[in-house]
Amino acid sequence: MLGSLFGWVSLLFEPLAFQVPLIEPQPRLKSENGIAIPVQGPWQDIITGHYAVPPVLKIHDRNSVVKWSWQREDVTQPLPPLIRSGLYSGYNDATDMKWMRGGRSVAAVYSALVVVINHTPDRPSTDKKITFALNRANDVLHNAHTIEPLPGDRLAVGTTGQRPWDGILVYNMSEALPIVDKPPVLQKIEGLRAIHALIWDEQGQMLWATGTDAAADGSDPIPAYGVIQGYPFDAETGLLSIDEAYRFRFPEYYDIDTEWGCGYSWWAGPHDLVPVPNERVLLVSNDIGLHAFDIDEMNFTAEYDEVVEKYMPGFEVTTNDRHGINRQGEYVELPQSDLKGFSLAPDGSFLYTQSLWRLFRGNYTSLVVDGVRHQIMKGNEIYRSRWFGDIDGWPKPKT
Repeated sequence: MLGSLFGWVSLLFEPLAFQVPLIEPQPRLKSENGIAIPVQGPWQDIITGHYAVPPVLKIHDRNSVVKWSWQREDVTQPLPPLIRSGLYSGYNDATDMKWMRGGRSVAAVYSALVVVINHTPDRPSTDKKITFALNRANDVLHNAHTIEPLPGDRLAVGTTGQRPWDGILVYNMSEALPIVDKPPVLQKIEGLRAIHALIWDEQGQMLWATGTDAAADGSDPIPAYGVIQGYPFDAETGLLSIDEAYRFRFPEYYDIDTEWGCGYSWWAGPHDLVPVPNERVLLVSNDIGLHAFDIDEMNFTAEYDEVVEKYMPGFEVTTNDRHGINRQGEYVELPQSDLKGFSLAPDGSFLYTQSLWRLFRGNYTSLVVDGVRHQIMKGNEIYRSRWFGDIDGWPKPKT
């Protein structure tokens, strides 16, 4: 007994005799990857769209404490008839929302509108004012899922349709212009169906979009492949161009019978397109799972569990019923299916929203910090949550 005691005492004077193992950093933050941990500390502000009638946009912290919100009852300014009718429609959409203009504005798909709203809580006289609006209640934009600011005060809107002429419409969203019923289209880009996500690439001076090459609803006689498409931006003309060199098709097409039943007509389409902070990598989710696309290599480089291990450690499936029989009669589990939105912060934490099985939205947002998942904004019907800030390496245009 005494000898044992002396043994332990000797260890106190031999610091190399035992060592506490170092905590292994998350793969994306390892020093050899050259990723700088941001000096501002953990990211706090999150923007979430709450589906309801009326819908609500909420900026909140990691503990679900709402700091700022916007809904149609906040609007006191006069609006043209078509814009006002879209604002007060029965649409429950809060499909997408983006940080803009250094955080002074929010762009969103809200109710039957696409809107740009002032976010100036320190200036109540301008806060929550609509500065641009577009009515979606028409054959072209009724299903629009996503928006993205472009240089020169332009706004790209994905039409999210199934026809060959669907794609992207670009508008002038300058605050100097009056709000009108039908703002003119500056540019129309056709040829990408079912666009669900857009992201501006400042380094590459390009707009990236994800959709399908054929009708995702099965109305074409061929399967629909997921596609990532880059559209180079010309700063002199302010126009996007179509270059087939930047069109990348998923390696496979996928049916979604596992979730929706045998013979379901739709094909798996992409849901969100998200940059990895400080890397030339885009992550894309679809009805099946996650994929990584390396812009420099111009190639898909990882899928499914590889993506989770490298970029989203701590991801967990949110429901225990994501399984079924595919079109080939095989039992399949789909833990990464239906990630409608996700967002990676430079501090290593990330958000994601996964719809309930055989439904279109979830009822909370998952926040993963240090590999541990937390549920926030519980009880809200949610399609997407995003970090409310400029992602390192992927800044939004200043104007």
